[in-house]
Amino acid sequence: MDKKKSILLIDDDNDVREFLNIFLEDKGFDVIEAENGRKAKAIIDGKKPDLIISDLLLPGEHGLEVIKYIKDKYFLPVIAISGIYDEAEIKKDIEEMYIDGFLKKPIDAIALTALINKILNT
Repeated sequence: MDKKKSILLIDDDNDVREFLNIFLEDKGFDVIEAENGRKAKAIIDGKKPDLIISDLLLPGEHGLEVIKYIKDKYFLPVIAISGIYDEAEIKKDIEEMYIDGFLKKPIDAIALTALINKILNT
């Protein structure tokens, strides 16, 4: 039996984390949650998830700073999500940090599934 792919979900909004956790677990993923960048970094330093989904507006440390840390240290695949920014606003950051995908909130579940499958080749 294949090992479940793991996804680290970084978002300070409990409702978003709960919705995505249920959705992703239903799709067969092992989901790990973090409500801020500090906790996310601690998780990543201990366990390398197969994919990270990170909000850009996080308390304490901007999501782009967290993504930069992830990409510089581990180069893990990252999907950025945001209810504030449009992709065009952060296009330069997406390219410079090799962010693997971007989705605007509210999250389109079909688009998220397609993006995850593309990144993880599932």
